[in-house]
Amino acid sequence: MPRSSHPEHPAARRTKHAPRSGPIWLVGMMGAGKSAVGPRLARRLGRSFLDTDREIERAAGRSVATIFADEGEAGFRARERAAVRAAERGRAVVALGGGAIAQPGVAERLAARGTVVHLRARPETLLARIGDADARPLLRGVPADERRRRLEVLLAERRAAYESARIVVDTDGRSLEEVVEEIVERLAGEPTARRGAAVLRPSARRTVEVSLGARSYPIEIGYGTLGLAGAAVARHTKATQAVVLAAGSVSRRYGPALERGLREAGLRSRRLEVKDGDAQKTLAQAARLYDALLDAGADRGSVVVALGGGVVGDLAGFVAATYLRGVAFVQVPTTVLAMVDSSIGGKVGVNLARGKNLVGAFHQPRLVWVDVATLRSLPVRQRAAGMAEVVKAAALWDAAFFTELETCGERLLGTDPEVLVPVLERACAIKAEVVAQDERETGLRMLLNLGHTLGHAIEALTRYRGILHGEAVAIGMVYAARRSEALGLAPLGTATRLEALLSRLGLPSELPDFPRRAYLAALRVDKKRQDARIRYVVLREIGRAETVPLTPAEIYPARP
Repeated sequence: MPRSSHPEHPAARRTKHAPRSGPIWLVGMMGAGKSAVGPRLARRLGRSFLDTDREIERAAGRSVATIFADEGEAGFRARERAAVRAAERGRAVVALGGGAIAQPGVAERLAARGTVVHLRARPETLLARIGDADARPLLRGVPADERRRRLEVLLAERRAAYESARIVVDTDGRSLEEVVEEIVERLAGEPTARRGAAVLRPSARRTVEVSLGARSYPIEIGYGTLGLAGAAVARHTKATQAVVLAAGSVSRRYGPALERGLREAGLRSRRLEVKDGDAQKTLAQAARLYDALLDAGADRGSVVVALGGGVVGDLAGFVAATYLRGVAFVQVPTTVLAMVDSSIGGKVGVNLARGKNLVGAFHQPRLVWVDVATLRSLPVRQRAAGMAEVVKAAALWDAAFFTELETCGERLLGTDPEVLVPVLERACAIKAEVVAQDERETGLRMLLNLGHTLGHAIEALTRYRGILHGEAVAIGMVYAARRSEALGLAPLGTATRLEALLSRLGLPSELPDFPRRAYLAALRVDKKRQDARIRYVVLREIGRAETVPLTPAEIYPARP
């Protein structure tokens, strides 16, 4: 049976790799949060903390503002370079002045001797945090109504230097704890992985095409590419306005970077927050979003961008399909499940009390943008649940891929791009291939419902609480494999092999203890039902599936 309470996933207890040796350099504009984040990050990592501005003041016996007044910016920069050289010899967390990394040769020197982390924030955020602007030499004497413009000029001058950082973390609207946690996670798994002889760089992308004629679109898979999504959205939609729909912590963590890219690409941007969880995927929530889109002035030249997991993507897609009889739609998935399954293929919808996705449409996105780095903020349990869909794709379509997953095992639960990028690429390619052959789910595409018939029943019976979609699908897959063997359709051992892989990922395999009549009632509202029978997905063997017409009673027979 699935767990009624979910203890920490076994993989979450593993010790993460320590970050590379040398200092951790915190760079960014004044007000980005370097001096506030630095001490907390140092405590988390067991390092000392050093603020170069404070070290300069201590050595000179004067404030930074006074040094600027007495020696000019050139004098201060000379002292700053000396402070940086002194810090190179240790392993401290070092907060640098806003312009330090922009000085000639400094960016290269920092990268060669440690890890550079750029704390990024919008100009309005910086201004709100700065406080006494006259205490900042580069803002002293600048009229209040011109300070934002001055910050924008400084940002433009330093942009290339800041963008050279190995790690970029947005701090807009986030607590110190959230920022520190993301840095720790990112330091624990630097993207230095290799696939063959090629380095997987943060900017590298791989493309899977969903071939649907005029409705074709790419799935772009990369690492650390969220900031590049805006330009791609503009290119693929020709929209003038973007409305981003995102939930909770995902909105706070990734919304600013996505919106910044959209604005830099020339789109007006507005972000709307939605509640997460299948219980929120309702017609009532859709109606609320229609009103919000009207308030935002969204028209047929607008694009709805879904940022988050499968629930947000399904809801945002349904709203996009029905608002003004259909507007452009882009998926930016941040969960494994959404990356390999729900964001691809254009199936969007909402739930009714009696079943999942009973109201919906086919509305293809213009683009699916996958940044694997966003998975670092995802709990291990969520990553495991998403991997159920990866296992599903292999089990029904590609025996060699299934064997590869068995080889990877528990490494699938990590965030190493060397492992994840090729695995997600293959899973996306499988779904793209199936969708290209059967967009409207009249035949072949039904195979993608392996495990979902019982999985959806479990979710309905639990009222979408206490069990994740991928966990329900895992149970449904193992059940389908066992029924396949019992019906003489699959060789003995098929279910055992499938269950063993899912178990290594910490996923459940036994049905919750509901009465048989409850399961039968839930099965009777399955979307794949035709007359009294359901097109039930069975396995012929690992890597090959088909559908057979079965009644609910044949799917869930009475036990002797």
